[in-house]
Amino acid sequence: MERDGHVAIAPDPRDRRSRVVTMTDSGRHVWHDLALPKIHAYYAQVLEDFSTNDVTHALHYLLKMLDSMKRIDEADRDGADEAAVDTAEA
Repeated sequence: MERDGHVAIAPDPRDRRSRVVTMTDSGRHVWHDLALPKIHAYYAQVLEDFSTNDVTHALHYLLKMLDSMKRIDEADRDGADEAAVDTAEA
C-alpha cells in the first residue's frame, strides 16, 4: 500500500521504534470510492432475505457476544495485573 501511494509511513516522533501510518488522498479515494461501495453492496446482498426482525435479532445476539468477549478480556487483564502484582511482591 505504501508502494502504491495509499499510505504514508513515518517514524513516531515520541517513540523512534514505532511508525505512524496515515492514509493518503489516494488511499482515501480507494477506500471511499472503490472499496466501500463494494462492501456495502455485498452486505446488502447478504441481508436481502432477512426481515427487519431477523436483522434485529442477529444484531442483539452479536452485541451480546461482544459484551461477553469484553467481560472475558477484562477478567484476563485483571488476572494478568494481579499476577504482576503478586510477582512484584514476592
